[in-house]
Amino acid sequence: MKKLKVFLGLFVSAFMIMPFMDVNAIYVDGIGYDGSNVTAKKEGNVWYLTLTGTAHQDLIIQNGEEVVLDLNGNTFVDYMDDSADNSPIWILDGGKLTIKDSKGNGVIKREKASKVPTVNNKGTLIVESGTISANGEYSSAIDNSGELTFNGGTVTTDAVKTFGLVNKGTAVINGGNFVQAYDFSIINNANKMEIKDGNFTIAEGNTNAYSLITNEGSANNATLEITGGTFKANKAVFFNEGEDTVTVSGGSYSHDVTEYLVDGFEMKLDENGEYVLVEESTTPENPKDETEEVKDEENNPKTSDGILLTICALTISGLVAIIAKKKLA
Repeated sequence: MKKLKVFLGLFVSAFMIMPFMDVNAIYVDGIGYDGSNVTAKKEGNVWYLTLTGTAHQDLIIQNGEEVVLDLNGNTFVDYMDDSADNSPIWILDGGKLTIKDSKGNGVIKREKASKVPTVNNKGTLIVESGTISANGEYSSAIDNSGELTFNGGTVTTDAVKTFGLVNKGTAVINGGNFVQAYDFSIINNANKMEIKDGNFTIAEGNTNAYSLITNEGSANNATLEITGGTFKANKAVFFNEGEDTVTVSGGSYSHDVTEYLVDGFEMKLDENGEYVLVEESTTPENPKDETEEVKDEENNPKTSDGILLTICALTISGLVAIIAKKKLA
């Protein structure tokens, strides 16, 4: 496990210091030329890009630019003649990109294996739909050091030693599918992440991935908060060491994650063989004393009951005396 920890630190550090490369990459205001299979229009301050076929591009979104990319059922892939290690999509600090797929089966990927991420976000990235895959050792489908909101779509891997999502910024996952087909975790969280829903799985037949999610910050300050979702692993759901924090207050799991539960919950194995959260059962602090108290009350009526009996007895005695007095008269 120590070897894995050392590697993860080197992996994250490598992405943090990797220089930005723009060989054969184009800016958003230069896309949409004939033969690019991308239509581009600008409405207000927002660029709308729509794929009409397979697009071979390395696209850069700059500071102050906002872009909506519709895969439209097609593939966005790295530049066909590009020998440099470029990400097909770069979002620079201050840039914003929303990815969607209006038809389904749309994909963003690298055609050639590389150590760089498929989508490199240093600004703001919102994923609504579509598939983003990683291809190449020590790479990832998404490398996030900005702000990521993942609402839907799929993240997957197409090579060994590859993460689906590496988070060094802030990430919120509201849904979608994350599938690890090879030997690393599907998610490596090194900073702040919240998972509210979604499916997180190890691909069928894959027995090499040690954990589903790795939670390790370079300075022991990674936080992972889970309030929902479905998590299916082979060996372990989480790999977490040191001062990093994982808190679980929702979701269903293939493995028991009791050590990460917030107060008030416990794990229960349901009829489908999955661990789910239920409210923690509580028992009276002194059940024996309470039982004895009930028994004592049965044998010794309360004071109010005794008073009532006394009043009844006195009333009857008074009536009897009155009747006797009348008879004597």
